[in-house]
Order: sequence, then C-alpha cells, then structure tokens
Amino acid sequence: MNVFVRDLKQTQIDSEPDLASTKLAIEDNIGESIHIHWRNLRLEMTVDDYELFATEIIKASEELNNGNC
Repeated sequence: MNVFVRDLKQTQIDSEPDLASTKLAIEDNIGESIHIHWRNLRLEMTVDDYELFATEIIKASEELNNGNC
C-alpha cells in the first residue's frame, strides 16, 4: 500500500458519457488477454487475472445482495 498519494487531476464528469454510454463488451483475444469495454473505459488483463477479477466481482455482488455492505 502506498503511504503517499498525489492527485494528478480531479474534476467532475458526466454520469453518462456521450460516446458508448450503453456499451459493455468482454473480449477474449484468443487466449492472450481479456478486454473489458464499459462505456468509455477499457480494461486489459491476462486470462488468469480476469478469472480472479470475475470471481471477486461475484463475491462482492453476493455480499451486497446479502446486505453485508
């Protein structure tokens, strides 16, 4: 964990971007990496990292649905 964080920029952004406001795509780049496109955000991760990410998202969703948050 970092002991010091320096903000590079803070600003207000639109809650719904003009471009790709409804886009959600998860792409397998033939076993090399996974790309997640959500609105104007693109995440790239290895297949192993994606599997861990997906597992943790499911766990977090279950916690939220059980009222533990």
